[in-house]
Amino acid sequence: MTPAPRDPAHPPTERITGTMQPMPYPLRLISARDRGTLERCFGEAGVDPHGIGVIAGKAEIIVVRVDGVSAPAANIIKQQLLSLGADAAVHRAVITGAPDRSTVYVVADRNRLERLPAKLARQPFGLPELGAAIERLVGAALRPPRPVRLPAGELDLSRGPVVVGILNVTPDSFSDGGAHRDPDRAAERALAMAAEGAGVIDVGGESTRPGAVPVTVEEEIARVRPVLERLAGRLAVPLSIDTRRSEVARVALDLGASIVNDVTGLAGDPAMADLASKRGAAVVVMHMQGTPETMQIDPRYEDVTSEVLAWLGSRAAELAAAGIAPESIIVDPGIGFGKRLEHNLSLLAEIGDLRGLGFPVMVGFSRKAFIGAVTGRGVPERLAGALAALGRCCAGGVALVRVHDVRETADYIKVWRAIERTETDR
Repeated sequence: MTPAPRDPAHPPTERITGTMQPMPYPLRLISARDRGTLERCFGEAGVDPHGIGVIAGKAEIIVVRVDGVSAPAANIIKQQLLSLGADAAVHRAVITGAPDRSTVYVVADRNRLERLPAKLARQPFGLPELGAAIERLVGAALRPPRPVRLPAGELDLSRGPVVVGILNVTPDSFSDGGAHRDPDRAAERALAMAAEGAGVIDVGGESTRPGAVPVTVEEEIARVRPVLERLAGRLAVPLSIDTRRSEVARVALDLGASIVNDVTGLAGDPAMADLASKRGAAVVVMHMQGTPETMQIDPRYEDVTSEVLAWLGSRAAELAAAGIAPESIIVDPGIGFGKRLEHNLSLLAEIGDLRGLGFPVMVGFSRKAFIGAVTGRGVPERLAGALAALGRCCAGGVALVRVHDVRETADYIKVWRAIERTETDR
């Protein structure tokens, strides 16, 4: 039913104790609380420019989880936050000195959280270090994504998720097995994906679907080399090589690839990290429990997001120590790689948490089995489900999305950016 037009001569009313009273101040709940939207609203209301930043910071509620906190430390954290007008969710028994260790959730607006490190600076129990770590974590999570350093130039991530187009040149890919085995056809598909909006083309010559059997290095090279040769000098966007073998990566880098996307997190081949370091290649560090042959047999986690975060953070630090520039590292939680349905859904629900690692996040969800498990759809019919996952990734600040359906994904991101009123779209 179309609502009746508002009559300026008759202001809105509100019901008070059973009677209708004039309501002189029209009300509206503001549900969009991202900083950009709030700053725009405050500016339109004529708020002082300095006050805009201060008040917008008060509307940004940030929650930080801290594990393994002793009861005395938890009490101090809570009291210091209360003194700032913020709070902490702590175990109900910490007031009595128990348990020995528990999880604390810090809950504060951005302005108050920025003052917490100073409050903890003179406290015992390692709290000064905790305050500094919280400051680093929040800074990493909230700052705009930085460009990814490539051997020549960089990959801009400032306009929302970059679409990474999947080009499988294998006979047994789960989604499009054999469709692009012909090198000419594969090269044309790469060019088409770039025209449709892909910002990276990811070429893979070995299937890593659950239960996949490895192929020889020679066979993998024979699959990818002709495609890369045909794309030399024709592709305006960076090329990525999807491989876990340094020999394949070396051939691809020689032929113009600038990103190594390794499902083992560069842990499966001892020579991979050294190769990437020496060639200045960007790397995608993916989490996988097990191997493609075994990963879906019986994957188990106590807390999947925390465990994936810990592994990715540790592995990225190892690679940086091995000589790979931190600016060249991308992390990927590995949706579908050693994860059950509930693990995949939890990771997507909490995908924004990965930004705290300080590295751009890439997510691959396209056509995967978890979408089929939820919708009952076969592989060719999973686009709508994938777009739902894409929406969550956009909201969570994911920097790159690896997909088969490039045109539809790029269109979704364009509309999302327009709705979000990002600086580039204003």
